[in-house]
Amino acid sequence: MTNTVAIDFGTSNTVVSILEADTNSPKTLRLGSLCRLFKTNSSEPDIPVIPTLVFIKDNNQILLGEQVRSQRLGQSQPTRFFKGFKRDLAADFQPPPRIINGEAYTAESVSEQFIQSIWQQLKAQKINPSQLILTVPVGAFERYLDWFREVARRLDVEQIKLVDESTAAALGYAVQRPSSLVLVVDFGGGTLDLSLVRTAPFGFAHGQPQLDAAKRDRETVLRAEVLAKSDAYVGGEDVDSWIVEDYLHQQGWSREEIGEVGWQNLLELAERLKIRLSNTQEAKESWLDEETFTSYNLQLDRDKLEEILENRQFLEQLREALDEVLMIALGKGISKSDIEQVLLVGGSCLIPAVQQLIRSYFGKTKVKLDKPFEAVAYGALALNQVASVDDYLRHSYAIRLWEPYAKSYSYFTLFEKGMQYPCERGEPLTLQVALEGQREICLDIGEVAEMAQAEVTYDSLGRMTSSQLSKQAAYRSLDSDREQVCVAHLDPPGQVGVDRISVQFEVDERRVLVATVKDLQTGKLLVEKGAIAKLQ
Repeated sequence: MTNTVAIDFGTSNTVVSILEADTNSPKTLRLGSLCRLFKTNSSEPDIPVIPTLVFIKDNNQILLGEQVRSQRLGQSQPTRFFKGFKRDLAADFQPPPRIINGEAYTAESVSEQFIQSIWQQLKAQKINPSQLILTVPVGAFERYLDWFREVARRLDVEQIKLVDESTAAALGYAVQRPSSLVLVVDFGGGTLDLSLVRTAPFGFAHGQPQLDAAKRDRETVLRAEVLAKSDAYVGGEDVDSWIVEDYLHQQGWSREEIGEVGWQNLLELAERLKIRLSNTQEAKESWLDEETFTSYNLQLDRDKLEEILENRQFLEQLREALDEVLMIALGKGISKSDIEQVLLVGGSCLIPAVQQLIRSYFGKTKVKLDKPFEAVAYGALALNQVASVDDYLRHSYAIRLWEPYAKSYSYFTLFEKGMQYPCERGEPLTLQVALEGQREICLDIGEVAEMAQAEVTYDSLGRMTSSQLSKQAAYRSLDSDREQVCVAHLDPPGQVGVDRISVQFEVDERRVLVATVKDLQTGKLLVEKGAIAKLQ
């Protein structure tokens, strides 16, 4: 049987769904002991999710998901415990490898073993997918996407697709209502992603019919257009840490004083408090450290949680992301009133202050919280019902240059953010060598994005204060192993002052920057549409 499987690899929880060819309907898979059943507040059945956790045992056996959470292994042996590794994987500066039983464990290796273990569970249930759809954050850099493609390739599956998490959720809703305009706010454990998506029967362009009525009635395949998107590197994992930090400041303690075991246990309490406040006004949790006989009593109400979120600029980042999407949409002739539905997805959307803020933007009737943990995976499966997805670049592609006099970097932009892809640069780039007899031409090529960060301070009374959000350009090289990418090997060697190569840049349909390189001296084609991060 031909199966399509979607994996929504989340910071806190991972969801695996399947679309079988005979039923053509999505179903969330329960993969044995890896899953926990997440209780919802609705009449819907409990949702099987895999906690995104990994634990390394003494014999190097790997436990993951509910096997780790139910035994509270992270709270008792934190040095062998991994969580939040998806965020580390996407970060610019990853934590150093952790040596356990003589072996090095990195964010990349732990993430791959997590996904591989899920794949083995699928095989154990005699599920052999012919197509795998993986979801990624809106703001994911190409290096992260390329890592995902490599891992998926090693799974030996016939067809692989990647789709933005919030875009996937929007598709899942919009394919059921052709010509609809839907905004998804995907607020999970690690990131905030927004996508505004419009669908139309294939053959329509920007809502204008190009098919006769009879043919439209027979048309079942859709075309989707991503009109606007935004993101922020903030999520529920941050909220848990802030709750604990606020508690420690109130008590006059530091993270170093309570130790890593204490920190992990308090994070667990904070997460439980946060979840309970989705349904109650006030919550309490306690933990007794049996080694020191210290009792920790955390108490939190909704007002205090909202104060923490405001001081940490959590809600401000949400406002800015919403404003950015609405501004982009307005530039395309779409007003806020044109948006038919606003879908809330991800665990952080269960926070009352988040729901209240979004409802204040769009009105209560438009905002819908439906399948907050399954919407992304289900929507990814709907990708097969879409003939094409018109998307655009979230980040700019640029060459980074060092300015010796200014002692700072500047950027020569190849493609501006907001450009639809696939796309091709209008003019090729002509390059010379810098040194006589130079045998290679290398470029520092990467993506440039604007990143926001809040700096938090405390006054003499221990009260939290914070500055305004600071924003700065963040540069991510397309190749994590080398600072520069070699685009040409020269034979014969180059001469100073003489144009030597021309480079034509393109962004293909997978959002990969590729280059075609021609040697102007010899007339040889050195590279034809080679992926920049792969060039040697």
